[in-house]
Amino acid sequence: MIALRPPPARWVRVDPAGWLVRPVAADSDPPPVIRLVCFPHAGGGPAAFRPWALVAGRDAAVTAIQLPGREQRATEAPVGSIATAADAVTAALIAHDDGLPLVLYGHSMGTLVALEVAHRLHMAGHTPRLLAVGARIPPDQPSRATALLDLDDDRFFDALDRLYGGTPVAVRNDPSLRAHYLRLMRADFAIGSGAVAAADGTPLPCPILALSGADDRAAPAAAMAGWAAVTAAGFSAVTLPGGHFFAIERPRPTVARILAAARS
Repeated sequence: MIALRPPPARWVRVDPAGWLVRPVAADSDPPPVIRLVCFPHAGGGPAAFRPWALVAGRDAAVTAIQLPGREQRATEAPVGSIATAADAVTAALIAHDDGLPLVLYGHSMGTLVALEVAHRLHMAGHTPRLLAVGARIPPDQPSRATALLDLDDDRFFDALDRLYGGTPVAVRNDPSLRAHYLRLMRADFAIGSGAVAAADGTPLPCPILALSGADDRAAPAAAMAGWAAVTAAGFSAVTLPGGHFFAIERPRPTVARILAAARS
């Protein structure tokens, strides 16, 4: 559930603070027609989306969100609120706008950040072409993650295993990795369980594609259908094979569905 060290493939900071990173890639001819911006799950970082750049190929330029506390920003304190992260990411996207239409994909906790960014971009005149959300129930529904915050460390790990598919054994057995993991996960779960400003009843003026894993216990397909109420511009839903991390474990069908929806 977490990228503890920088991935082998190089990522280049788009903005000086490192909120946005992109993989080093050869020049594309023809150039991509959209920019796919990926928001990681709780505890996750850009490494989760490294395969997406390969899968997208020339169809999309992949940019990943890098929150404080992970990978190139591992020494920084975790962000204190979704609003803080959304403000910074929105400013970076606007400052480094290259003219490509934006498609946002948020996975699990990342959907909440992506939703906030989508609203901010619209208010600034940069409405995304599409918001794709995966593995996270709508913001007006209570998340199971909230109850986990009161658990002690061992029970916290057990709950992660049960709901989201497991924690690396190396993390459990290494005190330093365990402490770092707990710090990030508790911080991300805390901001994810807080109030989301965008969930004030104002519909988003861009289409939403909701993606779910057929075996996901935390965000089943029936619950994902509630995202329809968050948009006034069209809604579609797709269930794909896999559990909570279907999009990370099987990037090809997920990216294909997102790009198809962005073209329609």
